Amino acid sequence: DTWEFVVITVAEQSLNAQPKDGAYIKGLWLEGGRWDVDAGTLAEPNPMELYCPMPIVHFKPVERDKKKGSKGVYQCPLYTYPVRAGSVDRPSYLMDVDLKTGPRGDWQFWSKRGTALLLTRDDL
Repeated sequence: DTWEFVVITVAEQSLNAQPKDGAYIKGLWLEGGRWDVDAGTLAEPNPMELYCPMPIVHFKPVERDKKKGSKGVYQCPLYTYPVRAGSVDRPSYLMDVDLKTGPRGDWQFWSKRGTALLLTRDDL
């Protein structure tokens, strides 16, 4: 089994029930990019914006052979905290989250930029 990631476009208040499968995850931050809610894709961050809030993401378990294709998708690394290297007793990397790349096209752009999802920030 593997995961499918659905970025939720409705307001949090309208999510009045738990998902049938998986979990809704809120409080993630994007570093090196932002989420364009209208387009439903990654986008350039606004000037002077280091961290951008990510909408709620539905982490949905799916069978490996039923997972959608990865064209136009960036496998965005998810880290516990901004120090990506972590330490021996406390690794930071958790998993990759598939995010649509949008008009920037390919995953290489976002990879070179170091775009990542974070559970927490240094400045909070």
